[in-house]
Amino acid sequence: MIALEFLKSELKSHNLELKPKSDGREGVDFLIGNHQIYLQPLDLDTVTQSIKIAKQDLGELNDNLFIALVLIIEKQPIVVYVIPSKELQYSNNNFFVSNDVSLMPSLSNWEIKISSKSFKELEKYTLNNMINKLKV
Repeated sequence: MIALEFLKSELKSHNLELKPKSDGREGVDFLIGNHQIYLQPLDLDTVTQSIKIAKQDLGELNDNLFIALVLIIEKQPIVVYVIPSKELQYSNNNFFVSNDVSLMPSLSNWEIKISSKSFKELEKYTLNNMINKLKV
């Protein structure tokens, strides 16, 4: 997976190692220290500039859970955003949306929307800006 290799390479340049997580909740497959990492590639050439993460896959939002969003353009990963999971609950912005399906909770999801307007807001979540949170 190209997004995984890109993430590992970017982390290595900051002296951080992404390790596979052998147990725990579904969807969270990696660790950086004691931080859980949910890897989510987003190929902007093939999708409609948003991704949906099932709430049951992500589990309970907490301070040690991060979404590593890797944007891919023309089959090349270009940037890694590291989004603290708790940020998703503040869906009063244009790019984090909580979609709750009361009749079928398994369909409930967190949506992350990417647009030219959201790039400036997402800048604070680039790996370079979030590295100190991952090193703690």
